[in-house]
Amino acid sequence: MAYKDLEKAGLAYLVPQFLTGTTDIDDSAQTETTDFAILTIAAGTYPLADVEVWIDLAKATTGFAAVESTATLQFAVARKVDGTNWRREAYNEAALSGTNAAGRMQKINIGSVSPGADVAIYVDLSADATADMELPYVVCYKGPEAPTVTPVAA
Repeated sequence: MAYKDLEKAGLAYLVPQFLTGTTDIDDSAQTETTDFAILTIAAGTYPLADVEVWIDLAKATTGFAAVESTATLQFAVARKVDGTNWRREAYNEAALSGTNAAGRMQKINIGSVSPGADVAIYVDLSADATADMELPYVVCYKGPEAPTVTPVAA
C-alpha cells in the first residue's frame, strides 16, 4: 500500500461515518424467548473501529413502543469470533417493555470488527410479538471503507 493510501486509511479511523436504515421484527418469524438476529455488520478489507448501533424504539405507528405494551425486549451482540459460528454476548440492558420505550432508543456498543468476524445484533422478546415492527437504525463506525450492513426485512 502506498504512503498516501496509508495516510488516508489512518485518517479514516479518526472521523466517524454513519449508515442509516430500517430493520424489522417479523411477527410470523419471531418466536418468544428465543434470540434472533435483526441486523448484521461485516467489515470489508480493513477492520472497523468504535462501532455503535443506535436503534429507534419509538417509530410512530410501526415501532416497538407503538406495537407492544407488555412484551419486553433485550438486545445482545453476537460475533463470529472464529469466522463461522455466532457467539452471543450477555444482554446489554435489562428488559424494556413497549410502554417504557416511548421516546427512547437503544445504543449498542460493538467496538472493533475485524474482517471475517461479522457482528450481529440479536433481540430476545419475552412474548410473541403482536405485529410486525420497524426499527430505524444508525450504524456509526470509523474505518477506511463502509461495512456491509444487512437488516432483516419483514
